[in-house]
Amino acid sequence: MRRPEAPATARESGLMSAGEPSVTMEAEQLQRLLDALPALISYIGSDERYGVVNRAYERWFGEDSGSVVGRQVREVIGDAAYAAVKPHITAVLAGRPQDFESRLTYREGRRRHVRIQYIPHLGASGDVRGFFALVADVSEQKRAEDARRFLADASAALDPAQGRDAGFRRVAALAVASVADLCAVHTLEPDGSVHARVVAHADPAKAELAARLARRGHPLPAPGTPPSPLREVLHGGHGRLLPDLAGHALAGEDHLAVLRELGCRSAVIVPIRGDGCVLAALTLASAEAERTFDAADLAFAEELSQRIEVALQRVRLYDMARDAESEARRRFLAEQEARRAAERAAQRMAGLQRITAALADALTSEAVAQVVVDIGVAAAGAYAGTIVVTAGDELECLKEVGYGRETVERFRQMPLDAALPLTDALRTGAPVWLRSREECSARYPLIASAVLSGATVSLCCLPLVVQERPIGVLGLSFAEPRPFDQEEQEFLVAVSRQCAQAMERARLHEERAAFVERERRVALENARLYREAHEADRRKDEFIAMLSHELRNPLAPLTTGLELLQMSAQMSAQMSAGERADRDDRQILATLERQVKTIVRLVDDLLDVSRITRGKIELKRERLDVASVVMAAVESVRPLLVQRGHDLVLSVDPGVFVHGDRVRLEQVVVNLLNNAIKYTNPGGRVSLACAAIAGDARIRVTDTGVGISAELLPRVFEPFMQARRTLDRSQGGLGIGLTLVKRLAELHGGRVEALSGGPGEGTAISVWLPLAGAPSAPAEAPAPPAPGAGPPRATTRPLHVLLVDDNVDAAEGLRRVLQLHGHAVSMAHDGPAALEAARASRPDLVLLDIGLPGMDGYEVVRRLRAEPELTRPYIAALSGYGQDQDRRRSREAGFDAHLTKPVATEQLLSLLAEAAPRG
Repeated sequence: MRRPEAPATARESGLMSAGEPSVTMEAEQLQRLLDALPALISYIGSDERYGVVNRAYERWFGEDSGSVVGRQVREVIGDAAYAAVKPHITAVLAGRPQDFESRLTYREGRRRHVRIQYIPHLGASGDVRGFFALVADVSEQKRAEDARRFLADASAALDPAQGRDAGFRRVAALAVASVADLCAVHTLEPDGSVHARVVAHADPAKAELAARLARRGHPLPAPGTPPSPLREVLHGGHGRLLPDLAGHALAGEDHLAVLRELGCRSAVIVPIRGDGCVLAALTLASAEAERTFDAADLAFAEELSQRIEVALQRVRLYDMARDAESEARRRFLAEQEARRAAERAAQRMAGLQRITAALADALTSEAVAQVVVDIGVAAAGAYAGTIVVTAGDELECLKEVGYGRETVERFRQMPLDAALPLTDALRTGAPVWLRSREECSARYPLIASAVLSGATVSLCCLPLVVQERPIGVLGLSFAEPRPFDQEEQEFLVAVSRQCAQAMERARLHEERAAFVERERRVALENARLYREAHEADRRKDEFIAMLSHELRNPLAPLTTGLELLQMSAQMSAQMSAGERADRDDRQILATLERQVKTIVRLVDDLLDVSRITRGKIELKRERLDVASVVMAAVESVRPLLVQRGHDLVLSVDPGVFVHGDRVRLEQVVVNLLNNAIKYTNPGGRVSLACAAIAGDARIRVTDTGVGISAELLPRVFEPFMQARRTLDRSQGGLGIGLTLVKRLAELHGGRVEALSGGPGEGTAISVWLPLAGAPSAPAEAPAPPAPGAGPPRATTRPLHVLLVDDNVDAAEGLRRVLQLHGHAVSMAHDGPAALEAARASRPDLVLLDIGLPGMDGYEVVRRLRAEPELTRPYIAALSGYGQDQDRRRSREAGFDAHLTKPVATEQLLSLLAEAAPRG
């Protein structure tokens, strides 16, 4: 199992504190992230005690959640494993990273092959505070490598010249050295008893005991006794998987009793076939508590038995060649035939060896098919061959060689019920031998002309069977008639068996590889989600800090101004009338007004971003001259220009028209100018240009300010995205001005662009808007307002107003404003009191706060409307929420109007004018 390489050292940074590793996320979130990772991760202090472990680490050691933290390494992994890793721990605590593999014996005798990485945790001064440990269990990978190496070594050890028993002994010795703790070969004697020909054990101390127990023999079972797994295999049965020997043990069964006595826990027993019968039974057993044989081990043992079968065939072929040579000495006339037989046997033996060696490295179905078709076709003497596999209800060609394009295309996919040699072999699980063109024409007349066209004269189709389940077919075509005698049939069936076993092994390997890849992707996805969460958390903290700062800025002068007014009021009480007449608090009031407008602008900007994001903003489009919008925006920011001492350079072409919302486009230009002014040092230059370019109106604002880094430039239009600032935060703002610019421009069908040469090089931000077409008729321009003219002040008769608000200070302020304009005011501060006051005073206008304690404003207005004598008053909602859904809900509840806090005096007087006719 591979994993991403870890860094060589971990130094203290924003993610590491002086005591132990940490991140800006809470400890609980970090622990959940570590627990979600499949790898084994821990942090160990310099005292060799665990500081952090993930859940996978605890499960691997069988520990309860949280029981490992604080314990010594030696206590958790055991003395034997600790002795093996102690030198590496010493090295990493000396500051040297460690990356090593080892076969460790953990507590309770568990043996695992692991890859371990130790990464030192260095403090700010370079001292080692502890180290990170990443552990990967590679036992299965090592076991698979040992199995492949063992199969290759076993094939090489089966020398036909040494005889059958000598080959068995070599295979057993190799097996207990790499893949099993015990290996035995049993044969069935003519009298029905079982004889142990070879018994080998990995533990030399138990090898002699194993041999002594094997010599006891296995006599015939008593009548009525169920057959043992060993006897079932020897009597022609299929391979047996015994994952738990204790669970499969039968009373008095000698073979399993011997395995138990030798400490074996699980085993597989497979037949070794030859000459159409079972020659022997091969037993592989494991004594490891954590190693339980499974279906993959059974498949491995069956592949080993197949190789032994091939070796036995090689022994027989070797004997035949030797006998043929002896016969040649005795009978000269048979010499040539015997020689040809020996050559064929040698060719087949060499072909089997090449196939066996090549299949050991074939890890995919395609690679297996490539080996068998390329090498098997030549070894069998065929001129063409193919491998087809099942794909749903069809057979699909996996690999072919030697056939013409037309034949390949015709038979690339075949339904399973087709009358073809390939499909017959798959359905029956038996080989199909077609020795001549005539035999093929007789059995398959409909396809004879297509299949036996060209060079094909004879063919065979061999099913690929895995545990009695056909998974495909190997087809071979020959250019001459073939007798397919017993020897050739055995050879070709052996090739097909090796192919089937190799394809099954490849399937298991591909499944393992797919699982590992899925785990890797999950780990990468978890890492990506962590980075995104960390970035979102960082930006959230920055935004909260910015919002706090920006709200405190205006609150400071507000507080100061209120204190000054309070002091002024105290002083006024001590002054004479003449002295009071000389006082002027207009400067203080102007300061308060400016700061209140700043807070309102901050809230409005946030609401605008929210509305645009949710698609809740509507544009009031009209045909506009961009020059008029630009000049209005310039007038709005002129006080800030003067305050900062900037030069403003204007280049505005007349007659550039767009179809848009005047208020929103003015907001776009104001935000661009504010942004340029704030981020330009005092005495700088800000340029604004407007022109028609290629069908668009381009508004460009350029400054000589601080500029934007290349890293930040692609993200300047994201919400709350700002460059790093100094502690004075002289520029101000929440980082949403450019976001509003971008989104308002896109609502108008336009786009934005930011350019900067880098820090200190200034910035240019451009907005493109589609030009408006020519007007259908000349429109009369509205008359400009008279100089000094402001919004009309509503005048009305005195009204009786009921003011309901749980905020006493806010209610008192509105009461004073209303009384100054000649209206009578009564107040209530909760819902029930409001109902009583309304019944007692019968008001003309009710200003009703929605967020009241106990009974909210919606319920109060519904009850007022339900009383016949109280249906006449004009009722307006007061709320801090002013979005479309808030206004819609207040209308549905029965309010006549909806005012958003804070309420401007002009807005309040307009409302009084609307309420007067009803009263």
